[in-house]
Amino acid sequence: MSPRERAEFERQDALPRKKLGLVAYYFKPQTKYPPRIYAFIHAETWCDRNRRPMGLHTAIPFLTRPMSTAEIEYHHFDWRLCYHQYEDWDKLMRASAQEAEELDTDEDGTGTDFLNQLSAFGSKFPLKADLGGCPPDPPELPADEETLYLRELIATGDALNAAEVAKMFGDELQAQKRPAVLIALRQLYQNFEKPEEKRNALTEERIKRKVALQQQRKRRNLARRVWQKNKLFALQEIRVKYPDYTEEMLLADLHIKKKKEKRKKHKPVTDLRGCQLQKLAHRLKYVPLDEKEYHNTCNRIAILQQAHSLRLPVPLVVNLEKETLVYSFPWRIREGVVKDFVALANKAGMTHQALQERHKEMVSSNYSY
Repeated sequence: MSPRERAEFERQDALPRKKLGLVAYYFKPQTKYPPRIYAFIHAETWCDRNRRPMGLHTAIPFLTRPMSTAEIEYHHFDWRLCYHQYEDWDKLMRASAQEAEELDTDEDGTGTDFLNQLSAFGSKFPLKADLGGCPPDPPELPADEETLYLRELIATGDALNAAEVAKMFGDELQAQKRPAVLIALRQLYQNFEKPEEKRNALTEERIKRKVALQQQRKRRNLARRVWQKNKLFALQEIRVKYPDYTEEMLLADLHIKKKKEKRKKHKPVTDLRGCQLQKLAHRLKYVPLDEKEYHNTCNRIAILQQAHSLRLPVPLVVNLEKETLVYSFPWRIREGVVKDFVALANKAGMTHQALQERHKEMVSSNYSY
């Protein structure tokens, strides 16, 4: 074993052993596969859902027996469903005889009683690998008038034109309102608008499936409307229209899939003070600061936020030709505009007059919005 497997083995080996265990025997009748018998180890642990792949989620075991000490030790490391299946009674009896000996070792007479009980079921549950004995398919029931009309419509629908289909659709809505016929006529009418290679084939199975989905959707919507108005007596009120309606069906109908939350749209921050506040907040949250830097950052955020709330103009100090000048910008001035102005002020040969004209142009234009 690898070091990882050895560590897992030692971890499970240190766990205490079970004192008792149960083995349950289930009979699976013949379908398209031969009949067989399943023997589930630790049957008290695995719920009905775990036996669903074998089709035994509603089955009842015909025989149970306790696990021997050797079986408990051998299956101590099972963390998934463990079972044995037999399609031959001779193999089952040979394996059961060995298990009966272990049971007799633990408690005298237990294994012998189990073996006698199991052999008595040999005539009740015959295991024969004969697929020819499968029950035949049930005969098709005589079709009613709606099914006959639907089959005739499917067979002759391609020969109808759009006007005839529209008239039949209107007559059906005013008269009988049969869901299957309405769905077939609607599909025929939609096919007139599509090219021949993209038309949907009209089949009886597809129409029946759409009818079933329509009825299920109608029942679900009714259940949700009634539940919204009267939660206490919703089940009784729904059963007036659907007598076979159960509580499990109500829970399934009320289950609404959570929609994916849309990402909230935020207006981009482009003004100078807003950008500065964002940068300072990021610095305060992610950059390790000492006590002095922390207080300086907090003071800077407080000053900028106060000026931003009061809509104060943005002052910009520029040193030009050994003079210090202060230029004021609107409170919504963009960060890029201020950076361009600073780059222009630092440019060689720039005069006060040219810089003032550029400042007036920026303030009077729409650069701040």
